[in-house]
Amino acid sequence: MLRKTRQPRSITWKSFVLLFIVLAIAGVLKVKQHFFDGPKVPTANVPSVSLDDIKPTTDNLPPTNDQPADTTPPPNTEPVKPVIPIGPSSYNLSVPFTSQAPTGNWDALHEDACEEASMYMVTEFYAGNTSKTLDPAVVDPILKDMVTKETAEGIGPSATAAEIVAFMKSDLGVTGRIVENPSVDDLKLLLVQGYPIIVPAAGRELGNPFFTGEGPLYHMLVIRGYTADTFITNDPGTRHGENYSYSTSVLMSAIGDWNGGDPANGASRVIVIEHKK
Repeated sequence: MLRKTRQPRSITWKSFVLLFIVLAIAGVLKVKQHFFDGPKVPTANVPSVSLDDIKPTTDNLPPTNDQPADTTPPPNTEPVKPVIPIGPSSYNLSVPFTSQAPTGNWDALHEDACEEASMYMVTEFYAGNTSKTLDPAVVDPILKDMVTKETAEGIGPSATAAEIVAFMKSDLGVTGRIVENPSVDDLKLLLVQGYPIIVPAAGRELGNPFFTGEGPLYHMLVIRGYTADTFITNDPGTRHGENYSYSTSVLMSAIGDWNGGDPANGASRVIVIEHKK
């Protein structure tokens, strides 16, 4: 007698229901991530170095606006570019973070408070503040006070690098230096020597997906570290800005001083504060 061949079991309605539920859950999670969680934050996973762990030195600092480099070669010799020992392959200073709108109030004052937030983050690092993030209730009135003082001194909402340096000296009691035309290696060297870097930039060139709309025309942020191909920043322009990574090429291309409202074509310069350790 011939045996009947077993026919493959057809998919039951229960299987269809289960498949529908799985797809529905996946869809809900995807919609939630897109509309509520936003894009993935490129946060650096590099251990932080505190101020107490740094041995600052002024050796091999790149030239500043008040310390021009001597580029004249000795007679009958070819100019040789010095080899600068940068340090470890990755580095990250423990600069505490604040958004420029600490309490989430993005009014006209806070939309232009990236300069003040950047200055405050760096000065708190030098003050030995080991907090990962700064208390919004403490920071907000300080930022407002800084804006009031700048306005009284004739500094507009979009401050140039030179205006920031002058304000830090007169009102914050710290000395800032402008570094002109820095290279990637110049910035990395400053970082391993313990200097967080305040960067004026064409904000729309940064391409940060957490910025509103096109992003700010002009922006300031703090570089706190680096990896092989990224700069680690505290970007006050977003609540996701703590330890935020930009590719070195993107950030270097975006660096630009105010330039009368055209930072994309502004001078490539950054600010460092001379700490007293």
